[in-house]
Amino acid sequence: MLRVKSTAVAVMLGIGGLGAAAFGAAAPASAGAQASAAWHIAKTVQGPNFPLFTAATAASGTNAWAFEAPGGNAKPRAFQLSGRTWKLRSFPGKRDEQILAASASSSNNVWAFTTLNGASSRALHFNGHSWQQVKVFGEMINSGLVLSPTNVWVFGQTFAPSLGAVHYNGHTWTKSARGLAGASALSARSIWAYGTTNVAHWNGSKWRSTSVARLLPKPNELCSPLLAGIVAMSRSNVFAIASAGCPDGGGRITLLHYDGSKWSRIAVGKHVVGGPAGLISDGMGGLWIPLGTGGPVSSVMWHYSRGSLSQVRLPISPQHLVLIAVTIGSHTTAALAVGLSRPSPTPSFTTAVILRYGS
Repeated sequence: MLRVKSTAVAVMLGIGGLGAAAFGAAAPASAGAQASAAWHIAKTVQGPNFPLFTAATAASGTNAWAFEAPGGNAKPRAFQLSGRTWKLRSFPGKRDEQILAASASSSNNVWAFTTLNGASSRALHFNGHSWQQVKVFGEMINSGLVLSPTNVWVFGQTFAPSLGAVHYNGHTWTKSARGLAGASALSARSIWAYGTTNVAHWNGSKWRSTSVARLLPKPNELCSPLLAGIVAMSRSNVFAIASAGCPDGGGRITLLHYDGSKWSRIAVGKHVVGGPAGLISDGMGGLWIPLGTGGPVSSVMWHYSRGSLSQVRLPISPQHLVLIAVTIGSHTTAALAVGLSRPSPTPSFTTAVILRYGS
C-alpha cells in the first residue's frame, strides 16, 4: 500500500485538509467508469487537530463503517452508514490509538484492527449492538479478513517483528504463516494473500506460497517494489497490485493477474504512477485503484476494466486529497474511499472525508 497506515500517518501525509465549501476543482474527466454513476462526497468531519478517516469496511451498499482519527491525543471515532445516513456511534477507542484496518461479513459481524503507539494492536468486534475487545497483539496489524464470527484472519505488517497470518476460530488464535500482509477470499477454503514479493493460497488446511518477484521491477538503491493488495474474483481471476516502493511514492505500479494456472504482468502505461492505497473490486468485474504520490501525498483514482486503465473524475482535486483506504460490500457497486482533504500542501486544518461511488 501507500504505507500510510501507521502512527506516523499525520507526518507522512504532510497533513492537511479543507472544508466542504473550499474543495479544489475536480480532476480531469475520463471514461473509466459507468457514465451513469460517479464519485461524490458522502461525509465530511472537521475538527481542530487534523482529523482524517483511516479505515473503512462495508457489509453492503447501505451498511458500512468508517473510522476517524480526530488528531492530537483524542480517541478514534466510529461512524456507521445505515441506509443513506452516516451517524457517530459509541466506540471503545483509546487515546493515541488509530484504526489501521476493518473488515465485515455482515452488519452484525464487524471488526476493527488498531495500533497503540505503533507497537501493540487490538482486535475489536461489533456484534450488531456493541463493540468489544477480543484480542491484544504485541505486533502491528496491517489488515484483517472476516468471513464469519468464527472465521477471522489477521495479517501483520511485513517488517520485523511480523505478526504474520493469524486465524481466529471463535475461541482461539493460531498463527499459520509468516510474511503475509493482506488477503481476499473466494470462500473459507479458498483465500488469496500477499506478502512483500509473494502470493499465497489457502486451501482450507494450509498455505501454498508463490514468488512473483520476477514479475516486479528490479529493486534499486532508492526503490524496493512490493505487493500492496490482492482481489480474488474467481478461481481463474485473481488480481494483485505492487508499488514501486520509492520513498516519494513515485514509480509505476505493477498489476498482476492469475488465470487459474499462472501469474502474469498486465501492461500499465508509464503515466500510472504512485503508491496504491488499496485494491478492490468495482462490483462489475473491474477494479478501483487509489494512488498517491509526492510529499505531501496527492491522490487520484484509477479504474481498471477489460484490459485498460483510466483515471476517474473525483470531486476533490489531487493536490487537495489524500486517500488512505477503499472498500466495497458484497453484491453492490457502491464503493467507498476514505482519507482527508486539505486546502494547501501545508495547511492549518484538514477535513476527514468519505467519498462514495454511485447513489
